[in-house]
Amino acid sequence: MDSNKDIKPLKRQFDFTDVPSWYVLCTNNQCPMQTSCLRFLAAQNAPDHLEIATCVMPKTLKGGQCRWYDKRTVVVWAAGFSDCVMKKDYTAMRKGLTRYLHGVKFYYEYKRGDRPLSPEQQQWIRDFVKSYGYEWEVPFDSYYEAYIYHHLALLKENT
Repeated sequence: MDSNKDIKPLKRQFDFTDVPSWYVLCTNNQCPMQTSCLRFLAAQNAPDHLEIATCVMPKTLKGGQCRWYDKRTVVVWAAGFSDCVMKKDYTAMRKGLTRYLHGVKFYYEYKRGDRPLSPEQQQWIRDFVKSYGYEWEVPFDSYYEAYIYHHLALLKENT
């Protein structure tokens, strides 16, 4: 990470607008894992006008464990980047980045900072740039702390 850039810290007040629409919530007040579970935190901060949501059923809690548990994890996201490469490398590198970032539309959204780059994406981009012989750090425009919301499939891979 570029040490010259400040990292905007995690917001003190939980912002439900950051919760992805696909994210499964939990409202189980009896769960012993609730104080460290992002699903529970998100549900507790749902706006009053939200009447319907996909939720974990309380019966999934077995023996004090829940397979839907998503530990609150704060990571540093990056927003926006520049193409500071030599002209001879530009086209090939842009094509590689576009392929990695799932197409032209997403490439430009990430480049402008409309979509945040996860730590894994940031590292892939750094490694990709270095694979072309560049030794400088990729100049991401800004950094900020935020929760990382996991899909259940990703949680299963890590257990």
